[in-house]
Amino acid sequence: MDKDIFYMKKVFDLARKGTGFVSPNPLVGCIIVNGNKIITTSYHKKSGEYHAERSALLKAKEKAKGATLYVNLEPCCHYGKTPPCTDIIIQSKIKKVVVAIKDPNPLVNGMGLKILKKAGIKVKTGILHKEAEELNKIFIKNMKLKMPYVILKAGLSIDGKIALKNGKSKWITSEKSREHSQLLRKEVDAILVGINTILVDDPYLDCRIDKNKKIKKIILDSQGRVPYFANFYKYSNPSDIFVFTKKMKESKKSRLQKKGINIIVDQSQGEKIDEKIVLNTLFKNGIMSILIEGGSKVATSFVKSKLVDEVFLYISPKIIGDDGLSFFGDLGFKNMHQIFSIKESKLIKLDDDILLNGKIKYG
Repeated sequence: MDKDIFYMKKVFDLARKGTGFVSPNPLVGCIIVNGNKIITTSYHKKSGEYHAERSALLKAKEKAKGATLYVNLEPCCHYGKTPPCTDIIIQSKIKKVVVAIKDPNPLVNGMGLKILKKAGIKVKTGILHKEAEELNKIFIKNMKLKMPYVILKAGLSIDGKIALKNGKSKWITSEKSREHSQLLRKEVDAILVGINTILVDDPYLDCRIDKNKKIKKIILDSQGRVPYFANFYKYSNPSDIFVFTKKMKESKKSRLQKKGINIIVDQSQGEKIDEKIVLNTLFKNGIMSILIEGGSKVATSFVKSKLVDEVFLYISPKIIGDDGLSFFGDLGFKNMHQIFSIKESKLIKLDDDILLNGKIKYG
């Protein structure tokens, strides 16, 4: 294997360790190599803490002189919560920097590489760039479109049903599928559901596999029916709960707001909550990624509005037929060229279930 590819793959592995805790920052790993020996490694652990490059160089100290630094994202060159990484790279007398992709942040976007080259450091880019873009797909969308990355998750029967018509759905998918879906909660900033999910299932909406993960909770409640007491309030800071509504009694709104819960009244026309207003509002509140776990109405609405980026469909080999509720409702198609499809699809076997994962391609 090519040496640069070998080390960059190790960089990706390091970067992934920060999954779920670095938002709104990207996932970044760093390895410093001298000769054929790894001097030190690091990764970005949490937003506000040192970036991977700075952390690695502080550990390497004088051993960094004349070494090669591998990093999956272009080093920053501006002051944020921490100083520019380009400064310490130059000060440490690094000889060469190998980068997978440029930083899409307009404050960087090639400037970091130019600064390093101007300082006499050799720079090589484009190593495993597709893999690097996939690693930071959330950050890239955030920077380019100023919108959260949206993932849709569902457990389905093989004929596309999510429950019986009487609402019973436990359990369509296997325990292994349900455990796997918890990994998605760890990766995102927030979970989004409709009010019917709250009223029927009374979910906690927490991350069971990592109690350190403080996930934000988004409820779409057009008629202001959200209860005063429910499981989703537990294990959450009130400020991490966002309820979007079209109308709500002032007394209820005031009571919930006094608890610290965010109540956002959508004043757009129509009775349905505008999904774009939801996403724009959440982005302005620092929410960079969302996992939709709502029912058919919420899923269909976001897909129809072409706002879903990626899907995770856990498909069980069970047949429900006309006695079941379909996951996707009316998407408004009139011709076959309009239909949506899943690209870059992957299949993963989970006991008897199959996980279908991929990006949505809109017609």
